[in-house]
Amino acid sequence: MPQERLDLLKLPKPVRGPINDLVRALNAASTRADIEREGEMQIAVILELEKTRRLKPADIETLYMIFDDAVQERLQALA
Repeated sequence: MPQERLDLLKLPKPVRGPINDLVRALNAASTRADIEREGEMQIAVILELEKTRRLKPADIETLYMIFDDAVQERLQALA
């Protein structure tokens, strides 16, 4: 799951909490609709971090990739 990849990022504590919440919510999602909804929420949170410039652009891009990969992995596991 994405936790190992997220641990490699040096995210500030105020950002780490919401990101960890996203990981937990994705892990708890059990249907395709729930997983897709979590993916949309992840994008919204990361977009907000990008707009407020709370992270470096490279970290934002990495977050998008980590969560996109995690959502796709969860969806494939359902198939």
